[in-house]
Amino acid sequence: MSSLSATIQDVFNEPGCGKNANKSEAERKKGCTKQLQPGGAAGGCAFDGAKIALQPLTDVAHLIHGPIACEGNSWDNRGAKSSGSNIWRTGFTTDINETDVVFGGEKRLFKAIREIIEKYDPPAVFVYQTCVPAMIGDDINAVCKAAKEKFGKPVIPVNS
Repeated sequence: MSSLSATIQDVFNEPGCGKNANKSEAERKKGCTKQLQPGGAAGGCAFDGAKIALQPLTDVAHLIHGPIACEGNSWDNRGAKSSGSNIWRTGFTTDINETDVVFGGEKRLFKAIREIIEKYDPPAVFVYQTCVPAMIGDDINAVCKAAKEKFGKPVIPVNS
């Protein structure tokens, strides 16, 4: 099998599709009607992947800008060892609601960052953007930049 054929075969390998191994070449190109579940360990939600990748940074605050279910569904997907700070065990979320969807959640996000910095004094804050604020156009990059300038701490946007 040529390198290109192997690459193409990898592209069409969909682990969420139970019938994938039995498909012909033509059927494989049609894709699979069974989609992966959001929040599943094998894809579906970019936020979950970002949180799993960054969760081992245990001394920083992880703030989820989105509905509370986003943090709840991803809670404890990945553990981490820490000889010091346990701030990573605290679930921070802006818990945006219908009003925020209409009017925007940027003010709520800035207030949440301020509260975390004032109460917990972490060396940095990771701010994860979830689907809802991304769809309504919240500019987490601008909010994080303003918070960094105001509080003098790294506030890192994670556009997931």
